[in-house]
Amino acid sequence: MEIISSRRNYNVRVVRELIKSADYRRRQDMFAVEGDHLCRELADCGGCSAIGYFLYTEKAAEKYPETVRLAQEKANFSAVITEELSEYISDTKTPQGLFAAAERFGAEIPENARKLVLLDGVSDPGNVGTIIRAAEAFGFDGVIFVNACADRFSPKTLRASMGSVFRMPSLVARVENLGERLHGQGFEIYAAMLDKNAMRLGEVRFPEKTAVVIGSEGAGVSQEVAEICDKKLYIPIKGAESLNAAVAAGVILWEISDKN
Repeated sequence: MEIISSRRNYNVRVVRELIKSADYRRRQDMFAVEGDHLCRELADCGGCSAIGYFLYTEKAAEKYPETVRLAQEKANFSAVITEELSEYISDTKTPQGLFAAAERFGAEIPENARKLVLLDGVSDPGNVGTIIRAAEAFGFDGVIFVNACADRFSPKTLRASMGSVFRMPSLVARVENLGERLHGQGFEIYAAMLDKNAMRLGEVRFPEKTAVVIGSEGAGVSQEVAEICDKKLYIPIKGAESLNAAVAAGVILWEISDKN
């Protein structure tokens, strides 16, 4: 098979731009992943109907033959690239030589959902990916994004989620009417806040249908989202002033899952 070596190659340019540019991902309605784990997750994912582009090096084919086989079977286009191009495309310091691109996709939040997490302006892609991963691990039914959260299909979010983005039902929503919709479906909405007058986590009996809000790293829960919440939650901590958004979410999501 001919090995692609030119940076001007159309397929190389597309995959690289999808990894490097959020604006390009939005305009193309596509995303790209790299590395053995995420390429295999994408190839195995039932929600992804096809991989548009799959690029890999000869070394990667030798080291990860099963991932290459699975991705090739699902890809509309696949090709071998040089190690130099792998470094040119990659968003990591030590690329594994595997890249896959596909159209954005996602599962709808089920009508019988019981546990939801709502991210309110969480801007760090690592936090967003970690929270999505925790939501899947603790049996949540969906993640709702409001107020310009980090792109769930950015390379950093995808890496942090370890593939959970491909399976976790999600919804990008506006705050308007969101409270009415959730309350109409029987949800009680809790806001995680740095407020010692709030209900202490560990002492709350969560209802069957619970939605919890995780606010932005700097400002916390926005005023407009706080207004649709029924109650406030506080994580009792010692020493540190506060917790990272993803850490706080993990603690709360585990507590909710353990109480339901």
